[in-house]
Amino acid sequence: MRTTADYHVHSTYSRRNHGKSTIEEIVQKAVEIGLEEIAVTDHGPKHYLFGIRENKIKEAKEKIIEMRKKYPQIKILLGVEANILDYEGNTDITDEVLKYCDIILCGYHIGALFSSPRDAWNFTIMNKIGRKNKKVFEEMKAKNTAAVVKAMHKYKINIWTHPGDKIPLDTDLVAKAAEKTGTILEINNSHSHLNAEEIKVASKYDVKFAINSDAHIKDNIGSYEKGLRAAMDAGLDLSRIINLK
Repeated sequence: MRTTADYHVHSTYSRRNHGKSTIEEIVQKAVEIGLEEIAVTDHGPKHYLFGIRENKIKEAKEKIIEMRKKYPQIKILLGVEANILDYEGNTDITDEVLKYCDIILCGYHIGALFSSPRDAWNFTIMNKIGRKNKKVFEEMKAKNTAAVVKAMHKYKINIWTHPGDKIPLDTDLVAKAAEKTGTILEINNSHSHLNAEEIKVASKYDVKFAINSDAHIKDNIGSYEKGLRAAMDAGLDLSRIINLK
């Protein structure tokens, strides 16, 4: 069993040196370890700490096109890991993003520029309070889940990243929405979600999964062992993981 693709990799197009490797270094490493496909997916432009600047997306795509000519043995995609911005399910998936990106990932990130102070308060402070207050936890879990479901229905999102990481989600309802929208659920090799128990819940629905490295440096590209272990512990039919062979 080996991984054939990695769809979640951050590059030097990230702000503040969040990604440590250039696009060419990423591609070279992917070729070296025998991947068939690689996607460069920096945080969307509304991530004020680490996101790719919107005016750099065209430049990044031009670099991707250059790499396709130089390394024809591997399929190279440009994408973003977009950010959910409010409880109506809005994200930073803009026309500029869609114009140049081949794949769209989306997830929750603390460093996003949320749509309103109320959204920022709920996503950050109330979810933090919920870690110590069961009533608040359940209320926020329901609100978070509704926001993710709305986003899945509002946009064509290829992969939802690390569902349940950083904020609680109802995996059952997220997977149900993923089934309806054709959204792939990520088993993130760098984070603990989806974990084995969540994979068991999600696998009740007709959804696909992807194990991604979430690499921020080229040496971690293609890492999948932790994610594979979680999938196996869950008893998941491994043919449902799109990037395993």
